[in-house]
Amino acid sequence: TGEVKDRPRSGSPRKTTPQEDRFLTLASLRNRRLSSRDLQARFAQRYHGQISDQTVRNRLHMAGLRAYKAARKPAMTALHRQARLRWCRQHRQWNLRMWGNVMFSDESRFCLRKLDGRIKVWRRCGERYADCCIDRVTPLNGGSVMVWGAISVTGKTELVIIEGNDNAVRYRNEILEPVAIPYLQNLGPNSILQDDNARPHRGRIITEYLQNLGVERMEWPAVSPDLNPIEYLWDQLGRAVRARVTNATMLADLRQILVEEWDAIPQQCVTRLVTSMRRRCQAVVAAYGSSTRY
Repeated sequence: TGEVKDRPRSGSPRKTTPQEDRFLTLASLRNRRLSSRDLQARFAQRYHGQISDQTVRNRLHMAGLRAYKAARKPAMTALHRQARLRWCRQHRQWNLRMWGNVMFSDESRFCLRKLDGRIKVWRRCGERYADCCIDRVTPLNGGSVMVWGAISVTGKTELVIIEGNDNAVRYRNEILEPVAIPYLQNLGPNSILQDDNARPHRGRIITEYLQNLGVERMEWPAVSPDLNPIEYLWDQLGRAVRARVTNATMLADLRQILVEEWDAIPQQCVTRLVTSMRRRCQAVVAAYGSSTRY
């Protein structure tokens, strides 16, 4: 023909028109949780025609949409977003010297047996219930350990094992008095305590105790784990612990492993996390108070 264009070829005709493709794309964008089967049903209701769920997925792929596991973030109200935005606007110009006066603290719980629905095994037909192919479930995940820790640009505290349930009195007697306050005093005269808005932290006896000691306390916006750099250390600690936990590990062993892995975290990692505070504040401001990638 003297041209390099593809000529019409034989094959089954396209099942959807460009208008129908736009309908599938817009329906998916308006409700991101719709499955391909749901979109298939909506298509049949709108255009009185039948297409396969694979055709739906093909059209969404052509529009640049892929199915991924949803990110898990805390639920926020409009007031939460406003408080986060206001706090980050006040602190986004802080330099490293100012953040160096802050001690970031938090608690976390670690289970002995972590349930993971993504575990897969290689098995033959009829081996579904063989011992080597079963993921054993223990009551209450085999038990758990609550820990408290704190970090700053120059170091980290010892890891405190919290036995039982935490309350304001135990928070003062077992964490603040023996660990947190001495660390703050060594941090410098302008040191600032950061803790979240958990009920034991905001009790009246805690407020009076810190005021009597002259400890400056940072106001903290609610539901803001992405602003606390220690949250990344909890994830890193959990990965290191799971690599050492076996079926023979007992709860007492878990406590020892947690302390050892916490002490093994290098200081350059802690310093890098604290220096990210300015970027974290800028990310929240850019998101108008919503969740960020941190």
